[in-house]
Amino acid sequence: MLASFLVILREGFEATLLVAILLAYLAQIGRPKDARAVWYGVGAAAALSVLAGAVLFATASGLGGKAGLVFKGATMWLAVGFLTYMILWMRRQSKTVARDLRRGVDAALERGSLFALASLSFVMVFREGLETALFMFGITQTSTPLAVAAGGALGLAGAIVLGYLVYAGGKRINIGAFFKVTGALLLVVAAGLLAHGVAMFEMAGLFPAILYPLWDLTGVSVLTTESTVGQFLSAFLGWDPKPDLIEFGAWALYVAIVGYLFLRPEGPAPQARAARADG
Repeated sequence: MLASFLVILREGFEATLLVAILLAYLAQIGRPKDARAVWYGVGAAAALSVLAGAVLFATASGLGGKAGLVFKGATMWLAVGFLTYMILWMRRQSKTVARDLRRGVDAALERGSLFALASLSFVMVFREGLETALFMFGITQTSTPLAVAAGGALGLAGAIVLGYLVYAGGKRINIGAFFKVTGALLLVVAAGLLAHGVAMFEMAGLFPAILYPLWDLTGVSVLTTESTVGQFLSAFLGWDPKPDLIEFGAWALYVAIVGYLFLRPEGPAPQARAARADG
């Protein structure tokens, strides 16, 4: 439940944040009527995202045996790739994303093209929606559908509230701190999806099980995947009470490498480096 809550909260807030910036800027420059183009793009992106998610789940349910395991493992790894890129990209771009969006709006309005404005919002929201479909598919493989749905509903509600607060007055939310905290938590979720993908490939016979098991805690009922605690740990941390070396190594290596890239101090901005070089 927590994993799906974090994913929907983070992805949903990114989408609502970007839309809120567009709407607020249109109101600021006296073009509130053009907001309908933004909503057209949002609606089309949301519908297409739901369709993409439905196709993904339908494809997975129609596959069995080795093909099904390979498909699930590959989808989990694809979700990890998107999630990693999104977290690191937002870390770099969070300070300039509003300025870049305003430039995009100005360019669209200068051309007198509401279609360009709708396309801008469509691309932003559809990207987040497609990523969300991938993440939710991966999480449903490690948790119960009810828990995933409940966490997703709460995350969506939270994202809408945060987006509205940004639209009403962005100073009410420390956006930088929000992305740092949720980014760090989602890195752990991504590591778990990576490890689960490894387990799927092992069950499909593509990877060997090396040093299996590293430990065996299946005798501790509270830590098995049948228990509530075990399901929570599995969905959020990628917990396996009986892992092998490759599965655990993938988890630990991801946390170490991507965690370092995410937490390392940021260097000076390009403008600052250029000014320093000129001096």
